Amino acid sequence: MRGPEDAEEAARLGFPLVVKVDSPDIIHKTEVGGVKVGVGSVEELRRAAEEILESVRRAAPGARVYGLVAQEMVKGGHEVFIGGLNDRQFGPVVVFGLGGVFVEVLRDVAFDLAPVTPGEAEELVRGIRGYKVLSGYRGEPADIKLLAEAISRFSRLIWDLAPVFEEADLNPVFAGRDWVKVVDARFRLRPGKG
Repeated sequence: MRGPEDAEEAARLGFPLVVKVDSPDIIHKTEVGGVKVGVGSVEELRRAAEEILESVRRAAPGARVYGLVAQEMVKGGHEVFIGGLNDRQFGPVVVFGLGGVFVEVLRDVAFDLAPVTPGEAEELVRGIRGYKVLSGYRGEPADIKLLAEAISRFSRLIWDLAPVFEEADLNPVFAGRDWVKVVDARFRLRPGKG
């Protein structure tokens, strides 16, 4: 979406939607008012677009804004983080942990050298302290094998991109009983490579 004028076209995705600012200069979109969740109609979509653009203009006046992204609002599942960094000594490293504030506050993450097989990725998942949550402790379990497959594929991607990337993350990712959905992704390229 370029802006509010594209609301009817974006509404074809169905409701509810999440709307976010599309800017390479804004990493944490919520901190600048760049995200609206639970958008339930074309009129709400127009209003959300206007509010996001205005909020971003105020909070990050120098940011390049390409428009907005409207996408399905994912409900349920467990929020996780899948990331990667390109270590100067070891090369591409894949990182996994519980998502949201857990990855930043608890630092409950596991690392391995990329690429990893699905079996190795499953060991990563089982290696975090929060694994009990994913396995269904007091709630629905995540599909660990499907989540491991997603981690493995991401690790192969960062392995292939090793010459050009510094950091990458899929955050948040939601994992349910029989599904895994990537909600947002960010890649930072090496200087002069993008």
